[in-house]
Amino acid sequence: MSPLLDRRITFERQGAGRNALNEPTGAWAGIATLWAAQTDLTETERAAAGQIGAVRATRFTLRRTALAEGLTRTLGPADRLWAEGLIWNITGVTERGRWVDVSAVSTGRKEEA
Repeated sequence: MSPLLDRRITFERQGAGRNALNEPTGAWAGIATLWAAQTDLTETERAAAGQIGAVRATRFTLRRTALAEGLTRTLGPADRLWAEGLIWNITGVTERGRWVDVSAVSTGRKEEA
């Protein structure tokens, strides 16, 4: 059965700017917007330094097209994606048949701090 590609996701890559401490300062720029299916994998709460935070792991499934295939060859942990109004950090990319799975985690933040 084919997944329902009902989510619009945008992949982003950070610009090349650096500050005096060699930290990235470049703005995030969209590199592709595609339709995907979203499957929530886990949702956990963690307590660290006296604060409680939620972490959500999800798999986004894309149809394997020339655009998706070229994009996923260059995606890595330094890239991110926007879906459902949240920022998702990419943790892995897996190809399976006619589909490409992009694993990602989100802490629920909606915009850059």
